[in-house]
Amino acid sequence: MRVLVVGGGPAGSLAALHLAEKADVTIVEEHPSAGFPVQCAGLISDTCYSELRNYVSDRCLLNRIEGAFVLAPDGSYVELKGRSKAVVVERKIFDSELLRKAAEMDRIDVRIKTRFMNCNGKKALVRGMNGEELLQYDAIIGADGVASTVAKVFGFPRPRTLLAMQVECRFEAMDEHMVELYFGKDYSDCFFGYAVPLGDTARIGVVASENPQQYLMNLLEKHPSVSKRVKGGVIELNTGAIPVKPINFARGNVALIGDAAGMVKPYTGGGIYYHYIAAQTLGETFPDLDAYRRIYMKKMGYEYKMGERIARLYSLLTDDDYVNLVKIGKGAEELAAELHMDSPSSLLKVIPRFIRLLTNPRLSAKFGRALLMGL
Repeated sequence: MRVLVVGGGPAGSLAALHLAEKADVTIVEEHPSAGFPVQCAGLISDTCYSELRNYVSDRCLLNRIEGAFVLAPDGSYVELKGRSKAVVVERKIFDSELLRKAAEMDRIDVRIKTRFMNCNGKKALVRGMNGEELLQYDAIIGADGVASTVAKVFGFPRPRTLLAMQVECRFEAMDEHMVELYFGKDYSDCFFGYAVPLGDTARIGVVASENPQQYLMNLLEKHPSVSKRVKGGVIELNTGAIPVKPINFARGNVALIGDAAGMVKPYTGGGIYYHYIAAQTLGETFPDLDAYRRIYMKKMGYEYKMGERIARLYSLLTDDDYVNLVKIGKGAEELAAELHMDSPSSLLKVIPRFIRLLTNPRLSAKFGRALLMGL
C-alpha cells in the first residue's frame, strides 16, 4: 500500500515510522526543514522522552525539570513535584532528528519544500522544487497542524483553538530545574502563563483566547515576581495556535493526527506524548483508519475528559481563589507526588482529599462543578 503523510513535524514523522512496516510512505513537508516555525515551549515528560530516545539523540536535550512553582497573581507560590519529571527539548533539533530518522527508513520517502495542494481520486497534487506533481496514494494522513490543508480538502471540522505567544529572553529563574506557572486574569483570560528555564534564559509565554500579546506584556512588565527577574530583551519570539479538543479525525481512507486532529492535553497545551500514542495506534490498526480512531479514543478519551475538566477551572477561578489555593497548597504538597503530567486522570486519586482542605464553600463548589460533574 502507498500512504501519503502531509506534514513532517513530530506527528507526521512518528506516523510514518509506525506505518513503514505495512506500507510505502511518502512524507511531504512544506518548510525547508522540520521544527520551523517554532510553536512550542518544548516541555515533555521524561517518560515520553525515554520512549522517543529510539528516534532522537540527546543533542536536542536542553534541560531537566523536577517540578513546578505555581504562582498566584500576588506573587505567592507553592512548589509542586509530581511522580513524573520532565525535560526541555530544542524543537528545531528534535523535529529534524525525527524526520531524518524517517528518511533513513527504506520504505519512507521524505520530500521537503513540498506543499500538498489538493487531490483528485487517489492522486494528490503537490508543489515542490520541481513544480507540480501528482502522487498516487491508497491512504492519506494529515499531520499538517491546526490549519490543516488535508482537513480542509476532505471536509473535516477544525478544532477549536487558543492563541499562544512566547519569547525567549534573559531571565533569573527561581530554580533552573523548575518551570513556573502564572495564574490570574491579567495573564490569561482562560489559561495561564509560564516560564521554562534554559540556564541564563527562559521561554516565557501565555495562552489565551484572544490578545495574547497584551497578556504577555502584562506578565513581563507588571507581574510582581516575573517583572523583577526579566534581565534582557527578546532573543526569539514565537506565536501559534493550540487546539483544545479532538475532532472526529478519520473517514474512509483519510485520517488526521497531531494538532490537525486536536490531539493535545487540554489543560497544558502539550501534545507530543499524545501524538506518539496516536502514531503507535495508527501503526497497529492500519489500514483500518476507523479502528485507529476508535482505539485511540478508547485509550485516551478519559484523559481528554479529565483534562477538559481541569482546563474548565481556569475560567471559573478568580484571582482571590488562586491566592487562597496557593496558601492551601503549601500544606498539601504531598498530594502532588501522586500526579503525572501526561495523565490528568491521576488527579482523581487526590481530588477528594484536596477538596476536604478547602474551607471556602464557594471555592469547593467550583472544584466540584468543574472536576466531579459527570463522573
